Amino acid sequence: MLFQQIPFEMLFLTHLMIYLSTFGFGFAIANDLIGISYIKNLNEMTLVEVKAHKINGRTAGLIFYFLSALCIITAVIPRFLDNKVDEFFITTIFWHTGFGGFIAFVLFSIKIYIAVFKKDLIYAKGKIIGPIGFIAWAIAYFTSNIDFYFYVAPTFSMPVPFLIPNYLISLIISVCLGGMLFASIKATKFKKYGTADAKSSLHGVAMILHGITFGYEGSAKELVGTPVLYKYVFPKTYQFLERYAEKIGLNLEQLKKLNLNEAMDKAMEKFVEIGMAEKIKIEWLSDREFTVESINCSTAVVRSYMDRNELTNSICPWAILAATIVNSLTGKDLEINPSEFNTIGAKSQLRLMD
Repeated sequence: MLFQQIPFEMLFLTHLMIYLSTFGFGFAIANDLIGISYIKNLNEMTLVEVKAHKINGRTAGLIFYFLSALCIITAVIPRFLDNKVDEFFITTIFWHTGFGGFIAFVLFSIKIYIAVFKKDLIYAKGKIIGPIGFIAWAIAYFTSNIDFYFYVAPTFSMPVPFLIPNYLISLIISVCLGGMLFASIKATKFKKYGTADAKSSLHGVAMILHGITFGYEGSAKELVGTPVLYKYVFPKTYQFLERYAEKIGLNLEQLKKLNLNEAMDKAMEKFVEIGMAEKIKIEWLSDREFTVESINCSTAVVRSYMDRNELTNSICPWAILAATIVNSLTGKDLEINPSEFNTIGAKSQLRLMD
């Protein structure tokens, strides 16, 4: 039966869960260390660290939920089926199931929900939200391992995992794994960006240029009005910008050999490749209308220094860049709607004109 295992199956699953909890907690430690290293300002995190943070987080998350499912299938449901509910009140099982199971699951799920559906909050309240996920992992890890090494193994004479003979070794492996992952991420970041001062200097220049763009845009709106800005100023701007496409390794002539959708995806991949953003998403709403969304844009932090009213009716430079490419490929002018800005990027809607 699914919920009843023979001794060999139970031994295999129990040891598998110990290994998974040990390695999963290591990934959680690595993620927490990345967040702590940017505790003053999470927006300063480089794209290398953002990507690593997501990979580690997703790995830890998959392990967490897989372990939760195994616990429910192998320990919770069988006790209900065999009328052994009273076993839940055994001290170690109670703490592992109630505190380390239910409470940890709820806390971790809250963090995952925010990470998936409320990304802005991660950056705005990351100092609170980040630790919620780590605390959930820590609770689950400590209660499960204590339950196994101090109750299950001695009481049922169950052999311990070969590579993890005791609780202390498990903890050492988790800490070492977390430390090594964190160190490798920082080494990769150093290799890509150089010293912290050099990286900060480049980031500062990008912020200034980004701020100037918004400054000129705001002035132009006051001088000529928004309709004139969209109809005349931006088309001239992207005609100017297309001359410099090859300077960043983008060959517009090669793009012309592709259909418009493929060409846009290819261009955005190039911008991601050179570190301008973690991801640039193009979504076609119709054959004449599409959106451009930047995620973890390298200059998005500039908006944290601006008042919200300064961004009203403003257009993200990514929209102008996308318009440059579309204009070059189709020969058609584009109308750009005001962008929707957030702390990690922006979303803009564009339409091809007749």
